[in-house]
Amino acid sequence: MSLLEHLERQISGLTPSLLPSRHFVVAYSAGIDSHVLLHALWRLQQAKKTPFTLSAIYIHHGLSENADLWQQHCADVCDALNVEFASAKVALDFSNGKGIEAQAREARYAKLVEMAPTDSTIMLAQHQDDQLETVLLQLKRGAGPKGLSGMGAYFTSAKLDASQHNVHFFRPLLDISQQQIQHYAKEQSLVWQEDESNQNTDFERNFIRRDVAPLLNERWPHIAQSVSRSAKLCAEQQALLDEVSLEKLQPLRKPNNTLCVKGLLALTEAWRLQVVRLWLDEQNILSPSQAILTQLSNELLLSAQDANPIIQWQSWQFRRFEDALYVITVPKDVKSYSTILSLSKKYELPLSLGCVELVRAQDWGGSKSFLAIDSPDNSPEFGQVTLSFGGFSRRFTPQNSPHSKPLKQWFKQWHIAPWERSQIAVISQNERIVGLLRKGAFLPSQHSADLRARGDFAYGLSYSGE
Repeated sequence: MSLLEHLERQISGLTPSLLPSRHFVVAYSAGIDSHVLLHALWRLQQAKKTPFTLSAIYIHHGLSENADLWQQHCADVCDALNVEFASAKVALDFSNGKGIEAQAREARYAKLVEMAPTDSTIMLAQHQDDQLETVLLQLKRGAGPKGLSGMGAYFTSAKLDASQHNVHFFRPLLDISQQQIQHYAKEQSLVWQEDESNQNTDFERNFIRRDVAPLLNERWPHIAQSVSRSAKLCAEQQALLDEVSLEKLQPLRKPNNTLCVKGLLALTEAWRLQVVRLWLDEQNILSPSQAILTQLSNELLLSAQDANPIIQWQSWQFRRFEDALYVITVPKDVKSYSTILSLSKKYELPLSLGCVELVRAQDWGGSKSFLAIDSPDNSPEFGQVTLSFGGFSRRFTPQNSPHSKPLKQWFKQWHIAPWERSQIAVISQNERIVGLLRKGAFLPSQHSADLRARGDFAYGLSYSGE
């Protein structure tokens, strides 16, 4: 079967649920693979057997001095084929610790999703030899069946960023070899651009492509097909495993997308880790290494009830509070934030927690997000109004309570998780806590509540936005 026939069969095999619109967007890099995919799709479009709209997008990473040349080449090819073309630049941050390849890939996919029309299908040109490289890399990393499944033929943008509009990704050439692609390009007299970085074997994929794969193919000419078949079998087994894992996961779910610790401990270690992997995958969180996961039971799930264990990887943390397992982004430290509030000046809180403003009582618009405060004049009687974070050993008497306790005791009584406590703003006047600000709502002290009830206050703190 020719490459063109294979591509036509792949497209016609897509169900309406996998292909909600007939708009194909080729992720065009100017290289041979994406050029062949674009050209073959264009030929199918011209044949009008399977009607669809075709466009192409080039992503400029700024990593090569030839990137402008490649972009222009893509524009010229699309112009000659009368295919709609768009391009965009992405900025990479080399200070975040991620590898160049991973960061470029994430930025490229994010920009493709941003630029592609809703419900369109982005066509990716990875082929059978790319699948061989992917599986070998996963073997090197000690992956299980999920990793050894290699690249899937189809996925949606929800796997990348659930906040984005829905876009579909499809790899129709996964059963096509590099040799077939080169044959097609030669047959059609195509001209493409070579990325000089492909010769750099410091990149793991290039090392496999240039130094490892040729030896394997020389010894076993059909190894790419065999590995591709194994990847599909692993994907099938993973799908079956996910079905059973989901059945075990459902009864463990708790509010706020957490899992029941007691329920997890009732599972065997193997099923426990599998359920956690599926739970993370549902949230589009890359699962940590096996070494990290094996710490979960002894260091976190089985730790003392009054402990505050943390297991961290990349930008994520496993945390436990009461009988729930949480996964959260690494909290930012705002304990050093402290400011003295001046009248009629807005203060933007850290971590995008919103804004507060000290205003006169007569300027209060009657909103609920308001904390009554004594006159903040610079007289010894009243003192300054301060907003800060931390200092949870200080005592506080909340509204409707006859007693004062250290803040940390109130937080425990209110079932507030330790990492959430760090985002609670403490409002003080003359070193006395007059209220707290949590999730956009004030928790007034008894004194502040009494002032508001009597209408006996000259000033107050208003809150807006979160």
